[in-house]
Amino acid sequence: MSDQVLLTDEEVQKFIVDGVMSFQSGIDPSINRKIHELLQYSAEYEMPLGNNFLSRVPDIYKILRCPRVSGALTSLLGPNYLIHPHRAIHRSTPVAKKLEDFTLTTNVHHLGKGSTATSLWHQDGQSPLARARHHLPKYLIGFYCPHDVTKQMGPTRFKLGSYMHQSVTEITEVTQPDFVSAGTFMLCHFDTVHAGFPNQAKLDRFLIKFVFVRTSYPVRASWNHKENEWKKPTGTSCKDELTPAWHFVWNWMRGQDQNKNRLSGISKPNLSNHLSNQGIRVNNIYASGKSSELESLKVSLLRKAGLEKHVHEPFMDEQGNLISKGKSHDNSPRWNEKAVVMEDEAYRLVTFGEDAIDLLIEILMSEDPWMQINAAFALGELGFCNPEIIKALTLRLESNIDQVVRQSLDALACMSLGLTDNTFDVLEKLVKTSYPLWQEQLVPRGWTGQDQIRMNLALVLLNATVVVDQHTRIEDIAVLLLGDPNGYASAIAAETLIRINSPTSLSAGIQYLSDRRWDETLRVHNKRY
Repeated sequence: MSDQVLLTDEEVQKFIVDGVMSFQSGIDPSINRKIHELLQYSAEYEMPLGNNFLSRVPDIYKILRCPRVSGALTSLLGPNYLIHPHRAIHRSTPVAKKLEDFTLTTNVHHLGKGSTATSLWHQDGQSPLARARHHLPKYLIGFYCPHDVTKQMGPTRFKLGSYMHQSVTEITEVTQPDFVSAGTFMLCHFDTVHAGFPNQAKLDRFLIKFVFVRTSYPVRASWNHKENEWKKPTGTSCKDELTPAWHFVWNWMRGQDQNKNRLSGISKPNLSNHLSNQGIRVNNIYASGKSSELESLKVSLLRKAGLEKHVHEPFMDEQGNLISKGKSHDNSPRWNEKAVVMEDEAYRLVTFGEDAIDLLIEILMSEDPWMQINAAFALGELGFCNPEIIKALTLRLESNIDQVVRQSLDALACMSLGLTDNTFDVLEKLVKTSYPLWQEQLVPRGWTGQDQIRMNLALVLLNATVVVDQHTRIEDIAVLLLGDPNGYASAIAAETLIRINSPTSLSAGIQYLSDRRWDETLRVHNKRY
């Protein structure tokens, strides 16, 4: 969009530090009122719509496409970002009695009856199943407020600068606005620690959540970029001094070669006494180093092999009932079905750029699945379209362990310019073949490993649409995915076909979407048909 309002250097730098930003969308107030009224009606008279509510309230797209919102998303995710198929309405109803002792840092679930949010501190899990926690801005959460939110209604709380944290710890540096005006849009890094707050007013509070996904690695800054030098902006609230990490993210977002920038004098600050435990961890990951460290990192990582960390860890409630086959107790590095924290060595290896490629391929080809997962993750973060990397990751797509296949697909989605005919052959096989080992339901919501494989595969195809020579192959596989029982995969496949923009792809994509049209003018109590 030519009228997009792009972010400035200072705004991007502030986002890198705090992980959160808020701004007024500038949309006509009448649209906010119309959206709010329909949300109230739907909550009162209709069943929960889950991911489908955008079809029920299509005016919300006017918010997502307005110059300020689309400009901020383009600035942080690049111009071809995806609106993820997952979205949710967070409704917070008034609590039965006021809470005098519920503070900004309280970590208790206490919301009114019928609420669809939580006041527990948390980092969001991915949908439908897990993928890695990225320090780089690949996934963002957006929150839209269709009506004024007073302090008494319980605005969302955020822990600033927490998106690189391994888990929810040390709830300090919390921010919560006193008032949120109708039309406000908030963006945060997907892994930012946040929580709702009890609604102690008399009206329901609505907050609409979206997820946005980067589909291509940056080759240049996508915001109103003026100055190359990293500067910590004034007005940031994160107290941890994480300059090495911020500098790394800044250079990555500008499309800079990390090999040339990582040894630029940005060293680990001598501030251990003033850093949180997670701050010390993050600085250890991103501090300058020498290539001689690579071997010791490999040895340290391989010590974690043989511990079955790729296996879903059962999580039971107090009565012994299975809650989730993939829920992590503390977000420590092991596989779960919310979002997966990798080993610190994997994040650290990424900072060495091309120097780490051979070592990571070696680990990827080792026998331990958890090592394969960590190596695939790190290679994906690097994003180099190296033929040897793509060959090795394509080979890992033939694993019988769904977690390995899922992480390898996510890595290949970062290398769309270099996918080979053999890669597309394996992708097509994964779509056409149903594997018995991957049919087990992994979470109470019913999703399976195969479901997530198909969604990750759809993202590989979407990201590869920039390669015009592969459009025919991509289109053929995407059309197959339109009939997949996982609606996430088919929704992304439809977007893929629209982006290919050929007569046949448009026909298939539009037909799929037309068959699923929704008449938002109908009402339950009248105008049913």
